[in-house]
Amino acid sequence: MAKKKHHFSHTHTEYHHDGSATIHHVHESDPKKDVKHAVEDLDGVHDSIQDHLGSPNEGEAEANAGPAQGTPQPTQLPMPGPAVA
Repeated sequence: MAKKKHHFSHTHTEYHHDGSATIHHVHESDPKKDVKHAVEDLDGVHDSIQDHLGSPNEGEAEANAGPAQGTPQPTQLPMPGPAVA
């Protein structure tokens, strides 16, 4: 088994009625290094776990970073169809 790259021993997740959650990553030896924060939704829960406990999958970090500066963005062209008079 590979050694973990983080120093958290466990994580608590409190779900709220509005779909948000409070995440608490507990540091293994120093409570001052605990991380506790709110997230808006389940996607935020996944992001928090990934950010604090995991490593990005191949290509994931690049995809999350968005296009490189200076990279031309595709333009949205009108859909082909009959001309409107």
